[in-house]
Amino acid sequence: MSHTFSSSKICKYDAFLSFRGEDTRRSFVSHLYNALVQREIDVFKDDERLETGKSISDELPKAIEESRFAIVIFSESYASSKWCLDELAHIIKCRNELNQIVIPIFYNVNPSDVSHQNPPFANCFSKYEEKYKDDIEKVQRWRDALAVSGKISGYHLQNFKDEADCIKKVADRIMSLLRMEFDEDDDEVYSVGKSGTGVNSPILLDGGKLSISLDKKTRKKCFMVPARGLAIEWGNNPEHWEWLSHPDSRFAEVAKLKCVYWLDIQGKIETRILSKRTKYVAYLVFKLEDKFHGLETVNAVVRFVDSMSVKEAEKRASVVHFSGRGPRATLPFRRGDGWMELKMGDFYNDAGEDGDVDARLMETRRLDEKAGLIVQGVEFRPE
Repeated sequence: MSHTFSSSKICKYDAFLSFRGEDTRRSFVSHLYNALVQREIDVFKDDERLETGKSISDELPKAIEESRFAIVIFSESYASSKWCLDELAHIIKCRNELNQIVIPIFYNVNPSDVSHQNPPFANCFSKYEEKYKDDIEKVQRWRDALAVSGKISGYHLQNFKDEADCIKKVADRIMSLLRMEFDEDDDEVYSVGKSGTGVNSPILLDGGKLSISLDKKTRKKCFMVPARGLAIEWGNNPEHWEWLSHPDSRFAEVAKLKCVYWLDIQGKIETRILSKRTKYVAYLVFKLEDKFHGLETVNAVVRFVDSMSVKEAEKRASVVHFSGRGPRATLPFRRGDGWMELKMGDFYNDAGEDGDVDARLMETRRLDEKAGLIVQGVEFRPE
């Protein structure tokens, strides 16, 4: 089971918090935020995540669009802030157009007061209608957003024994929904290597340009970039590489190496979509034809694009082997899905704010003929 919004779109944040600061920032919102973060739910809270120098009006709509859930805390003074109302209108737009899940929390206000703009909301709108009489459509958008929000099933604080009980229920619900997205109970598991690690059946995203799965052992996100999404030197030259379907591939095409002297394959992924505070390993996922040659020894390196130059990365590249002998970590392993994998390197994804990670495999020094490699993609898997 999955939700359309999250399964078709990669989100930067799990949840966006919309609230009136003077009412709840240092109390309910602070406790809710901490409860979500403790469950490793990635939350956008304006005073925590706004980047220096960015305009609030530019940054907040983008953050809303990049969130799976919008949690709206309606308090007595929520409608007194035009910023809150603008946020809410955009949230409802994302609900309608992106299937974003909206979770309202009614903090010392009744849902019917929100939907009908009864007091304490009524006084605010009397002032808005006077102030924005030349832009009455803006006021109507705010009214419409409140009307919709008040009718969404949410959490009314007065129905809980205390704030802590309400917060726990909200955090537990979001955790449950996030787990459902990855179909946690799916019995079909891909075993990987000899480590016993496995991932749920992968889901293709963006028309097959990426796959995502949930690692069974770590419960973190695992991604594979298909061959078509890699930067392969000479990849568009039919004399050197052939693109064809493969019955064992999760993607529509794989890349088959016909003949090159200069091998260079790069896979890139944005850290913002990976699980936070997680060590990742990048693997080339491949097969070898019976008559492969020239691929015994290659070099591999993983780098943060913004913090390490190409030349520095090439100097730090380590030796790995498609075949032959070498240290265990430099040799390929057979996966449970019938493919082989070769470790290219690892990195630690902290807060997902390090830009792109580039995993590169190359053999550009010994200009021997190379052939017989079939590439499915590069996998970024939590360790």
